[in-house]
Amino acid sequence: MRTITHGRQPMIVAGLAAMLLASCSGEKRADQVAVAPVGPPPVTTPAVPPTPATPPAPAASPETLAAIDGALATAKAFNAKAAADLAGIQKAERRIHDQAGRALEAARRGDGAQVAAARTDAEAAHTSLADGLAAFRTTAAVQQAEVETALALCGTAVADPLAAGATLPPKPVVATPAPATPGAPPAATDLAAYPGCLALPAERALLAKNIEAVANRYQAAEAAYRQDRAKLEEAAATMALGR
Repeated sequence: MRTITHGRQPMIVAGLAAMLLASCSGEKRADQVAVAPVGPPPVTTPAVPPTPATPPAPAASPETLAAIDGALATAKAFNAKAAADLAGIQKAERRIHDQAGRALEAARRGDGAQVAAARTDAEAAHTSLADGLAAFRTTAAVQQAEVETALALCGTAVADPLAAGATLPPKPVVATPAPATPGAPPAATDLAAYPGCLALPAERALLAKNIEAVANRYQAAEAAYRQDRAKLEEAAATMALGR
């Protein structure tokens, strides 16, 4: 019995030593984990305050937009009326020519009353042409000034097609299409994008063509009147000699 107990003693001592070694090893690992060095905290870039947005430019005044829209509307009306103006001039010219022919025929028949009536009617038609030309020149000058003022408000520089002495054909007269519904008024610094400002240059060019066409037609009617007037005077002279 004593011999057996003595033989197991070395084994028990060895087991206790192994357990003590394992315990010390575990404590060392725990100590290593606990005292592991920690790096410095990350440095973050301070937030940059956002740049304040540029305040929008003030909107154009209602008076400015009204001036632009008004000039465009009157220019469109002037251009649309040009065809009727040309037709009216042609009608008066034909009337004078017809009355001159009637006066000559009446003079050959010895019909003094018919000659006098034809001359009166022809002169009335010529007076109507002269009055129409004077009114047209005034209206055209006013219309051109309004368009130029509106273009200045738009900040649009457009070359005058007549400034360089360009010869514009008297026909055709082009009617202006119906205007599109304008959008919201733009900022005062961007009036060139306003619908009225976009339409004005083309309307201005059309205005110049129509003014040239109507003025040339009045000149042609006046030249025709001088020829017909000679016939009217011939008819009157024939009646005077017959007396």
